[in-house]
Amino acid sequence: MHAFETSGHHDRGYLEDLQAWLRRDIDPDGPQESIPLLLGTLSSRATSPLNRADTANDLGYASKNTFDRRLARLVNSFAALLCPQRNQHGRTVTGTQAKLYLVDPIISWIPNGLRSAAAQPDFTSLTEQAIGVALARAIDTLEPGKWIAGDTIGYERTNSANEIDLTAISVHSTVGPQQTVPIDSKWVNKSWRREALTMEAQHGNGILATKTILDLDHPT
Repeated sequence: MHAFETSGHHDRGYLEDLQAWLRRDIDPDGPQESIPLLLGTLSSRATSPLNRADTANDLGYASKNTFDRRLARLVNSFAALLCPQRNQHGRTVTGTQAKLYLVDPIISWIPNGLRSAAAQPDFTSLTEQAIGVALARAIDTLEPGKWIAGDTIGYERTNSANEIDLTAISVHSTVGPQQTVPIDSKWVNKSWRREALTMEAQHGNGILATKTILDLDHPT
């Protein structure tokens, strides 16, 4: 982290150590570049529902099953977190595609740090992933075991095809079951109210996480 703060670049040795750990757990028999390619592809698609068949094909895997095994190992190694689609009441919508968040932002920087041709991660995507992971950790603190069970966060699709990045989830509290506040992430400095209307129409309120804005005069 100090190297990034002072130079704008992560320490290559540290990134190589992370890559070695992930390669050992996820793709020990693959070529050296397999992990940066996998992480770069997942990072670029993290804020959208992940089409596993298309992604497996784009990565050149022999089958979707091969790709699914890599994803399962990423999740089981706590390097990635699934964000399934849920309805307005927080229940998982069966038969839909989940998003996949990389748990630590530095994992998203491995491809760019180790392969000169790889693009830098998108800050809108990094922000959404970081907020989603923070919310999942908070939910797991309230109800230990939810993370391992894959039952922490989720995104929502409204009837008008709009999306809420992190919808309300039912959690236990000292006063009984409560709903978390829905959250949307927008890396913007202005023009945020239109985005907030989706959450207000669905849930009455919410949090829109922006780049610099603080506005407490609205339900969102």
